[in-house]
Amino acid sequence: MSTTTNDDQATQLAETHELAATEMQEILSGQTQTRGETDAVSPGEIRLTDEFRQRLRELSKLTPGRGLAAIACDWAMIAACFTAAIMFPHPLVWVGCAILIAARQHALLIIMHDASHFRIVSSRRWNDRLSNWLLAWPVLVSTEGYRANHLAHHSHLNTDDDPDWTRKEGKPEWEFPKTRWALAKLLARDLCGGGFLDMLKAIGDLSSQKPKADEAKPRPWGKLCYYVLLATAVTVTGMWVPVLLLWYLPAFTILPVILRLRSIAEHFGLEGEHDLNMSRNFAAGPVERLLFAPHNVGYHLDHHLFPSVPYYNLPQLHAALLKHPEYADHAHQNDSLLGLRGKSVLNDVLPA
Repeated sequence: MSTTTNDDQATQLAETHELAATEMQEILSGQTQTRGETDAVSPGEIRLTDEFRQRLRELSKLTPGRGLAAIACDWAMIAACFTAAIMFPHPLVWVGCAILIAARQHALLIIMHDASHFRIVSSRRWNDRLSNWLLAWPVLVSTEGYRANHLAHHSHLNTDDDPDWTRKEGKPEWEFPKTRWALAKLLARDLCGGGFLDMLKAIGDLSSQKPKADEAKPRPWGKLCYYVLLATAVTVTGMWVPVLLLWYLPAFTILPVILRLRSIAEHFGLEGEHDLNMSRNFAAGPVERLLFAPHNVGYHLDHHLFPSVPYYNLPQLHAALLKHPEYADHAHQNDSLLGLRGKSVLNDVLPA
């Protein structure tokens, strides 16, 4: 598998999203339309300029050190939680550490999501290696399997060809608006292990997805060796109890709660009339960023519009888009996730 330079890779991916830029030009000119309609009326004409396209290329360039530093920080926090739990074996300490570890598992998955768009390093082979070793395999999924599912989600957002949508469509747990009591019961079910089988099924679905023909295919023995080495290290160090209680138990109890809230925030309780309200952006304060919205995951609408932009450049992309009045007026944006300030995502999915 050949590699390209960082700038060439950024340019290639930015050019891949020229169609998205063209569609965005129509959106920003007011030519938004419901899926299936062709007669939308334009309230104004605002074009995406060459300057914006150049800005998009700049923002699509990778800075590998930033992504790798974020991964290192996430793992450092995980290591600190394990250390604290072992040094202070009190139930409340272990519960607190389990919550923080689940939040960091989610953070690792967010960067793995970037890796599915080849947004960690410029070499696709090393992008997937690093993603699998440090992000995906520790939580029992594969980057290649997730990518096959996720790119279909991008191509067919909220349609019958969107695998994420079809897995949830028609299921009562994914129907909104929902009462506060119904949502609380659903989250409690996840927290008490009710999401365990759902997680296993999702892991199976993602692991079974096949990469495209032009992508490097993972070697099964590599993944097997990874888990054998990991199990050996845990056995030799006598860490099975902490690993089971602080890593895998949170992964199947606390993490499903976080993932459900994020999934709701990204694609539910929305108008679905045009591309600017098929998803949403939401702001997050320090607590929400720590527990639910790491690594700029709240800029999900902007990510869908321009997936070539790595997560650490999404705030700059958002600032550039806000200069277009039609985007500022029509993009679905919330002030918080859980209602800590302003209009929250919960305001959208719960009845008034």
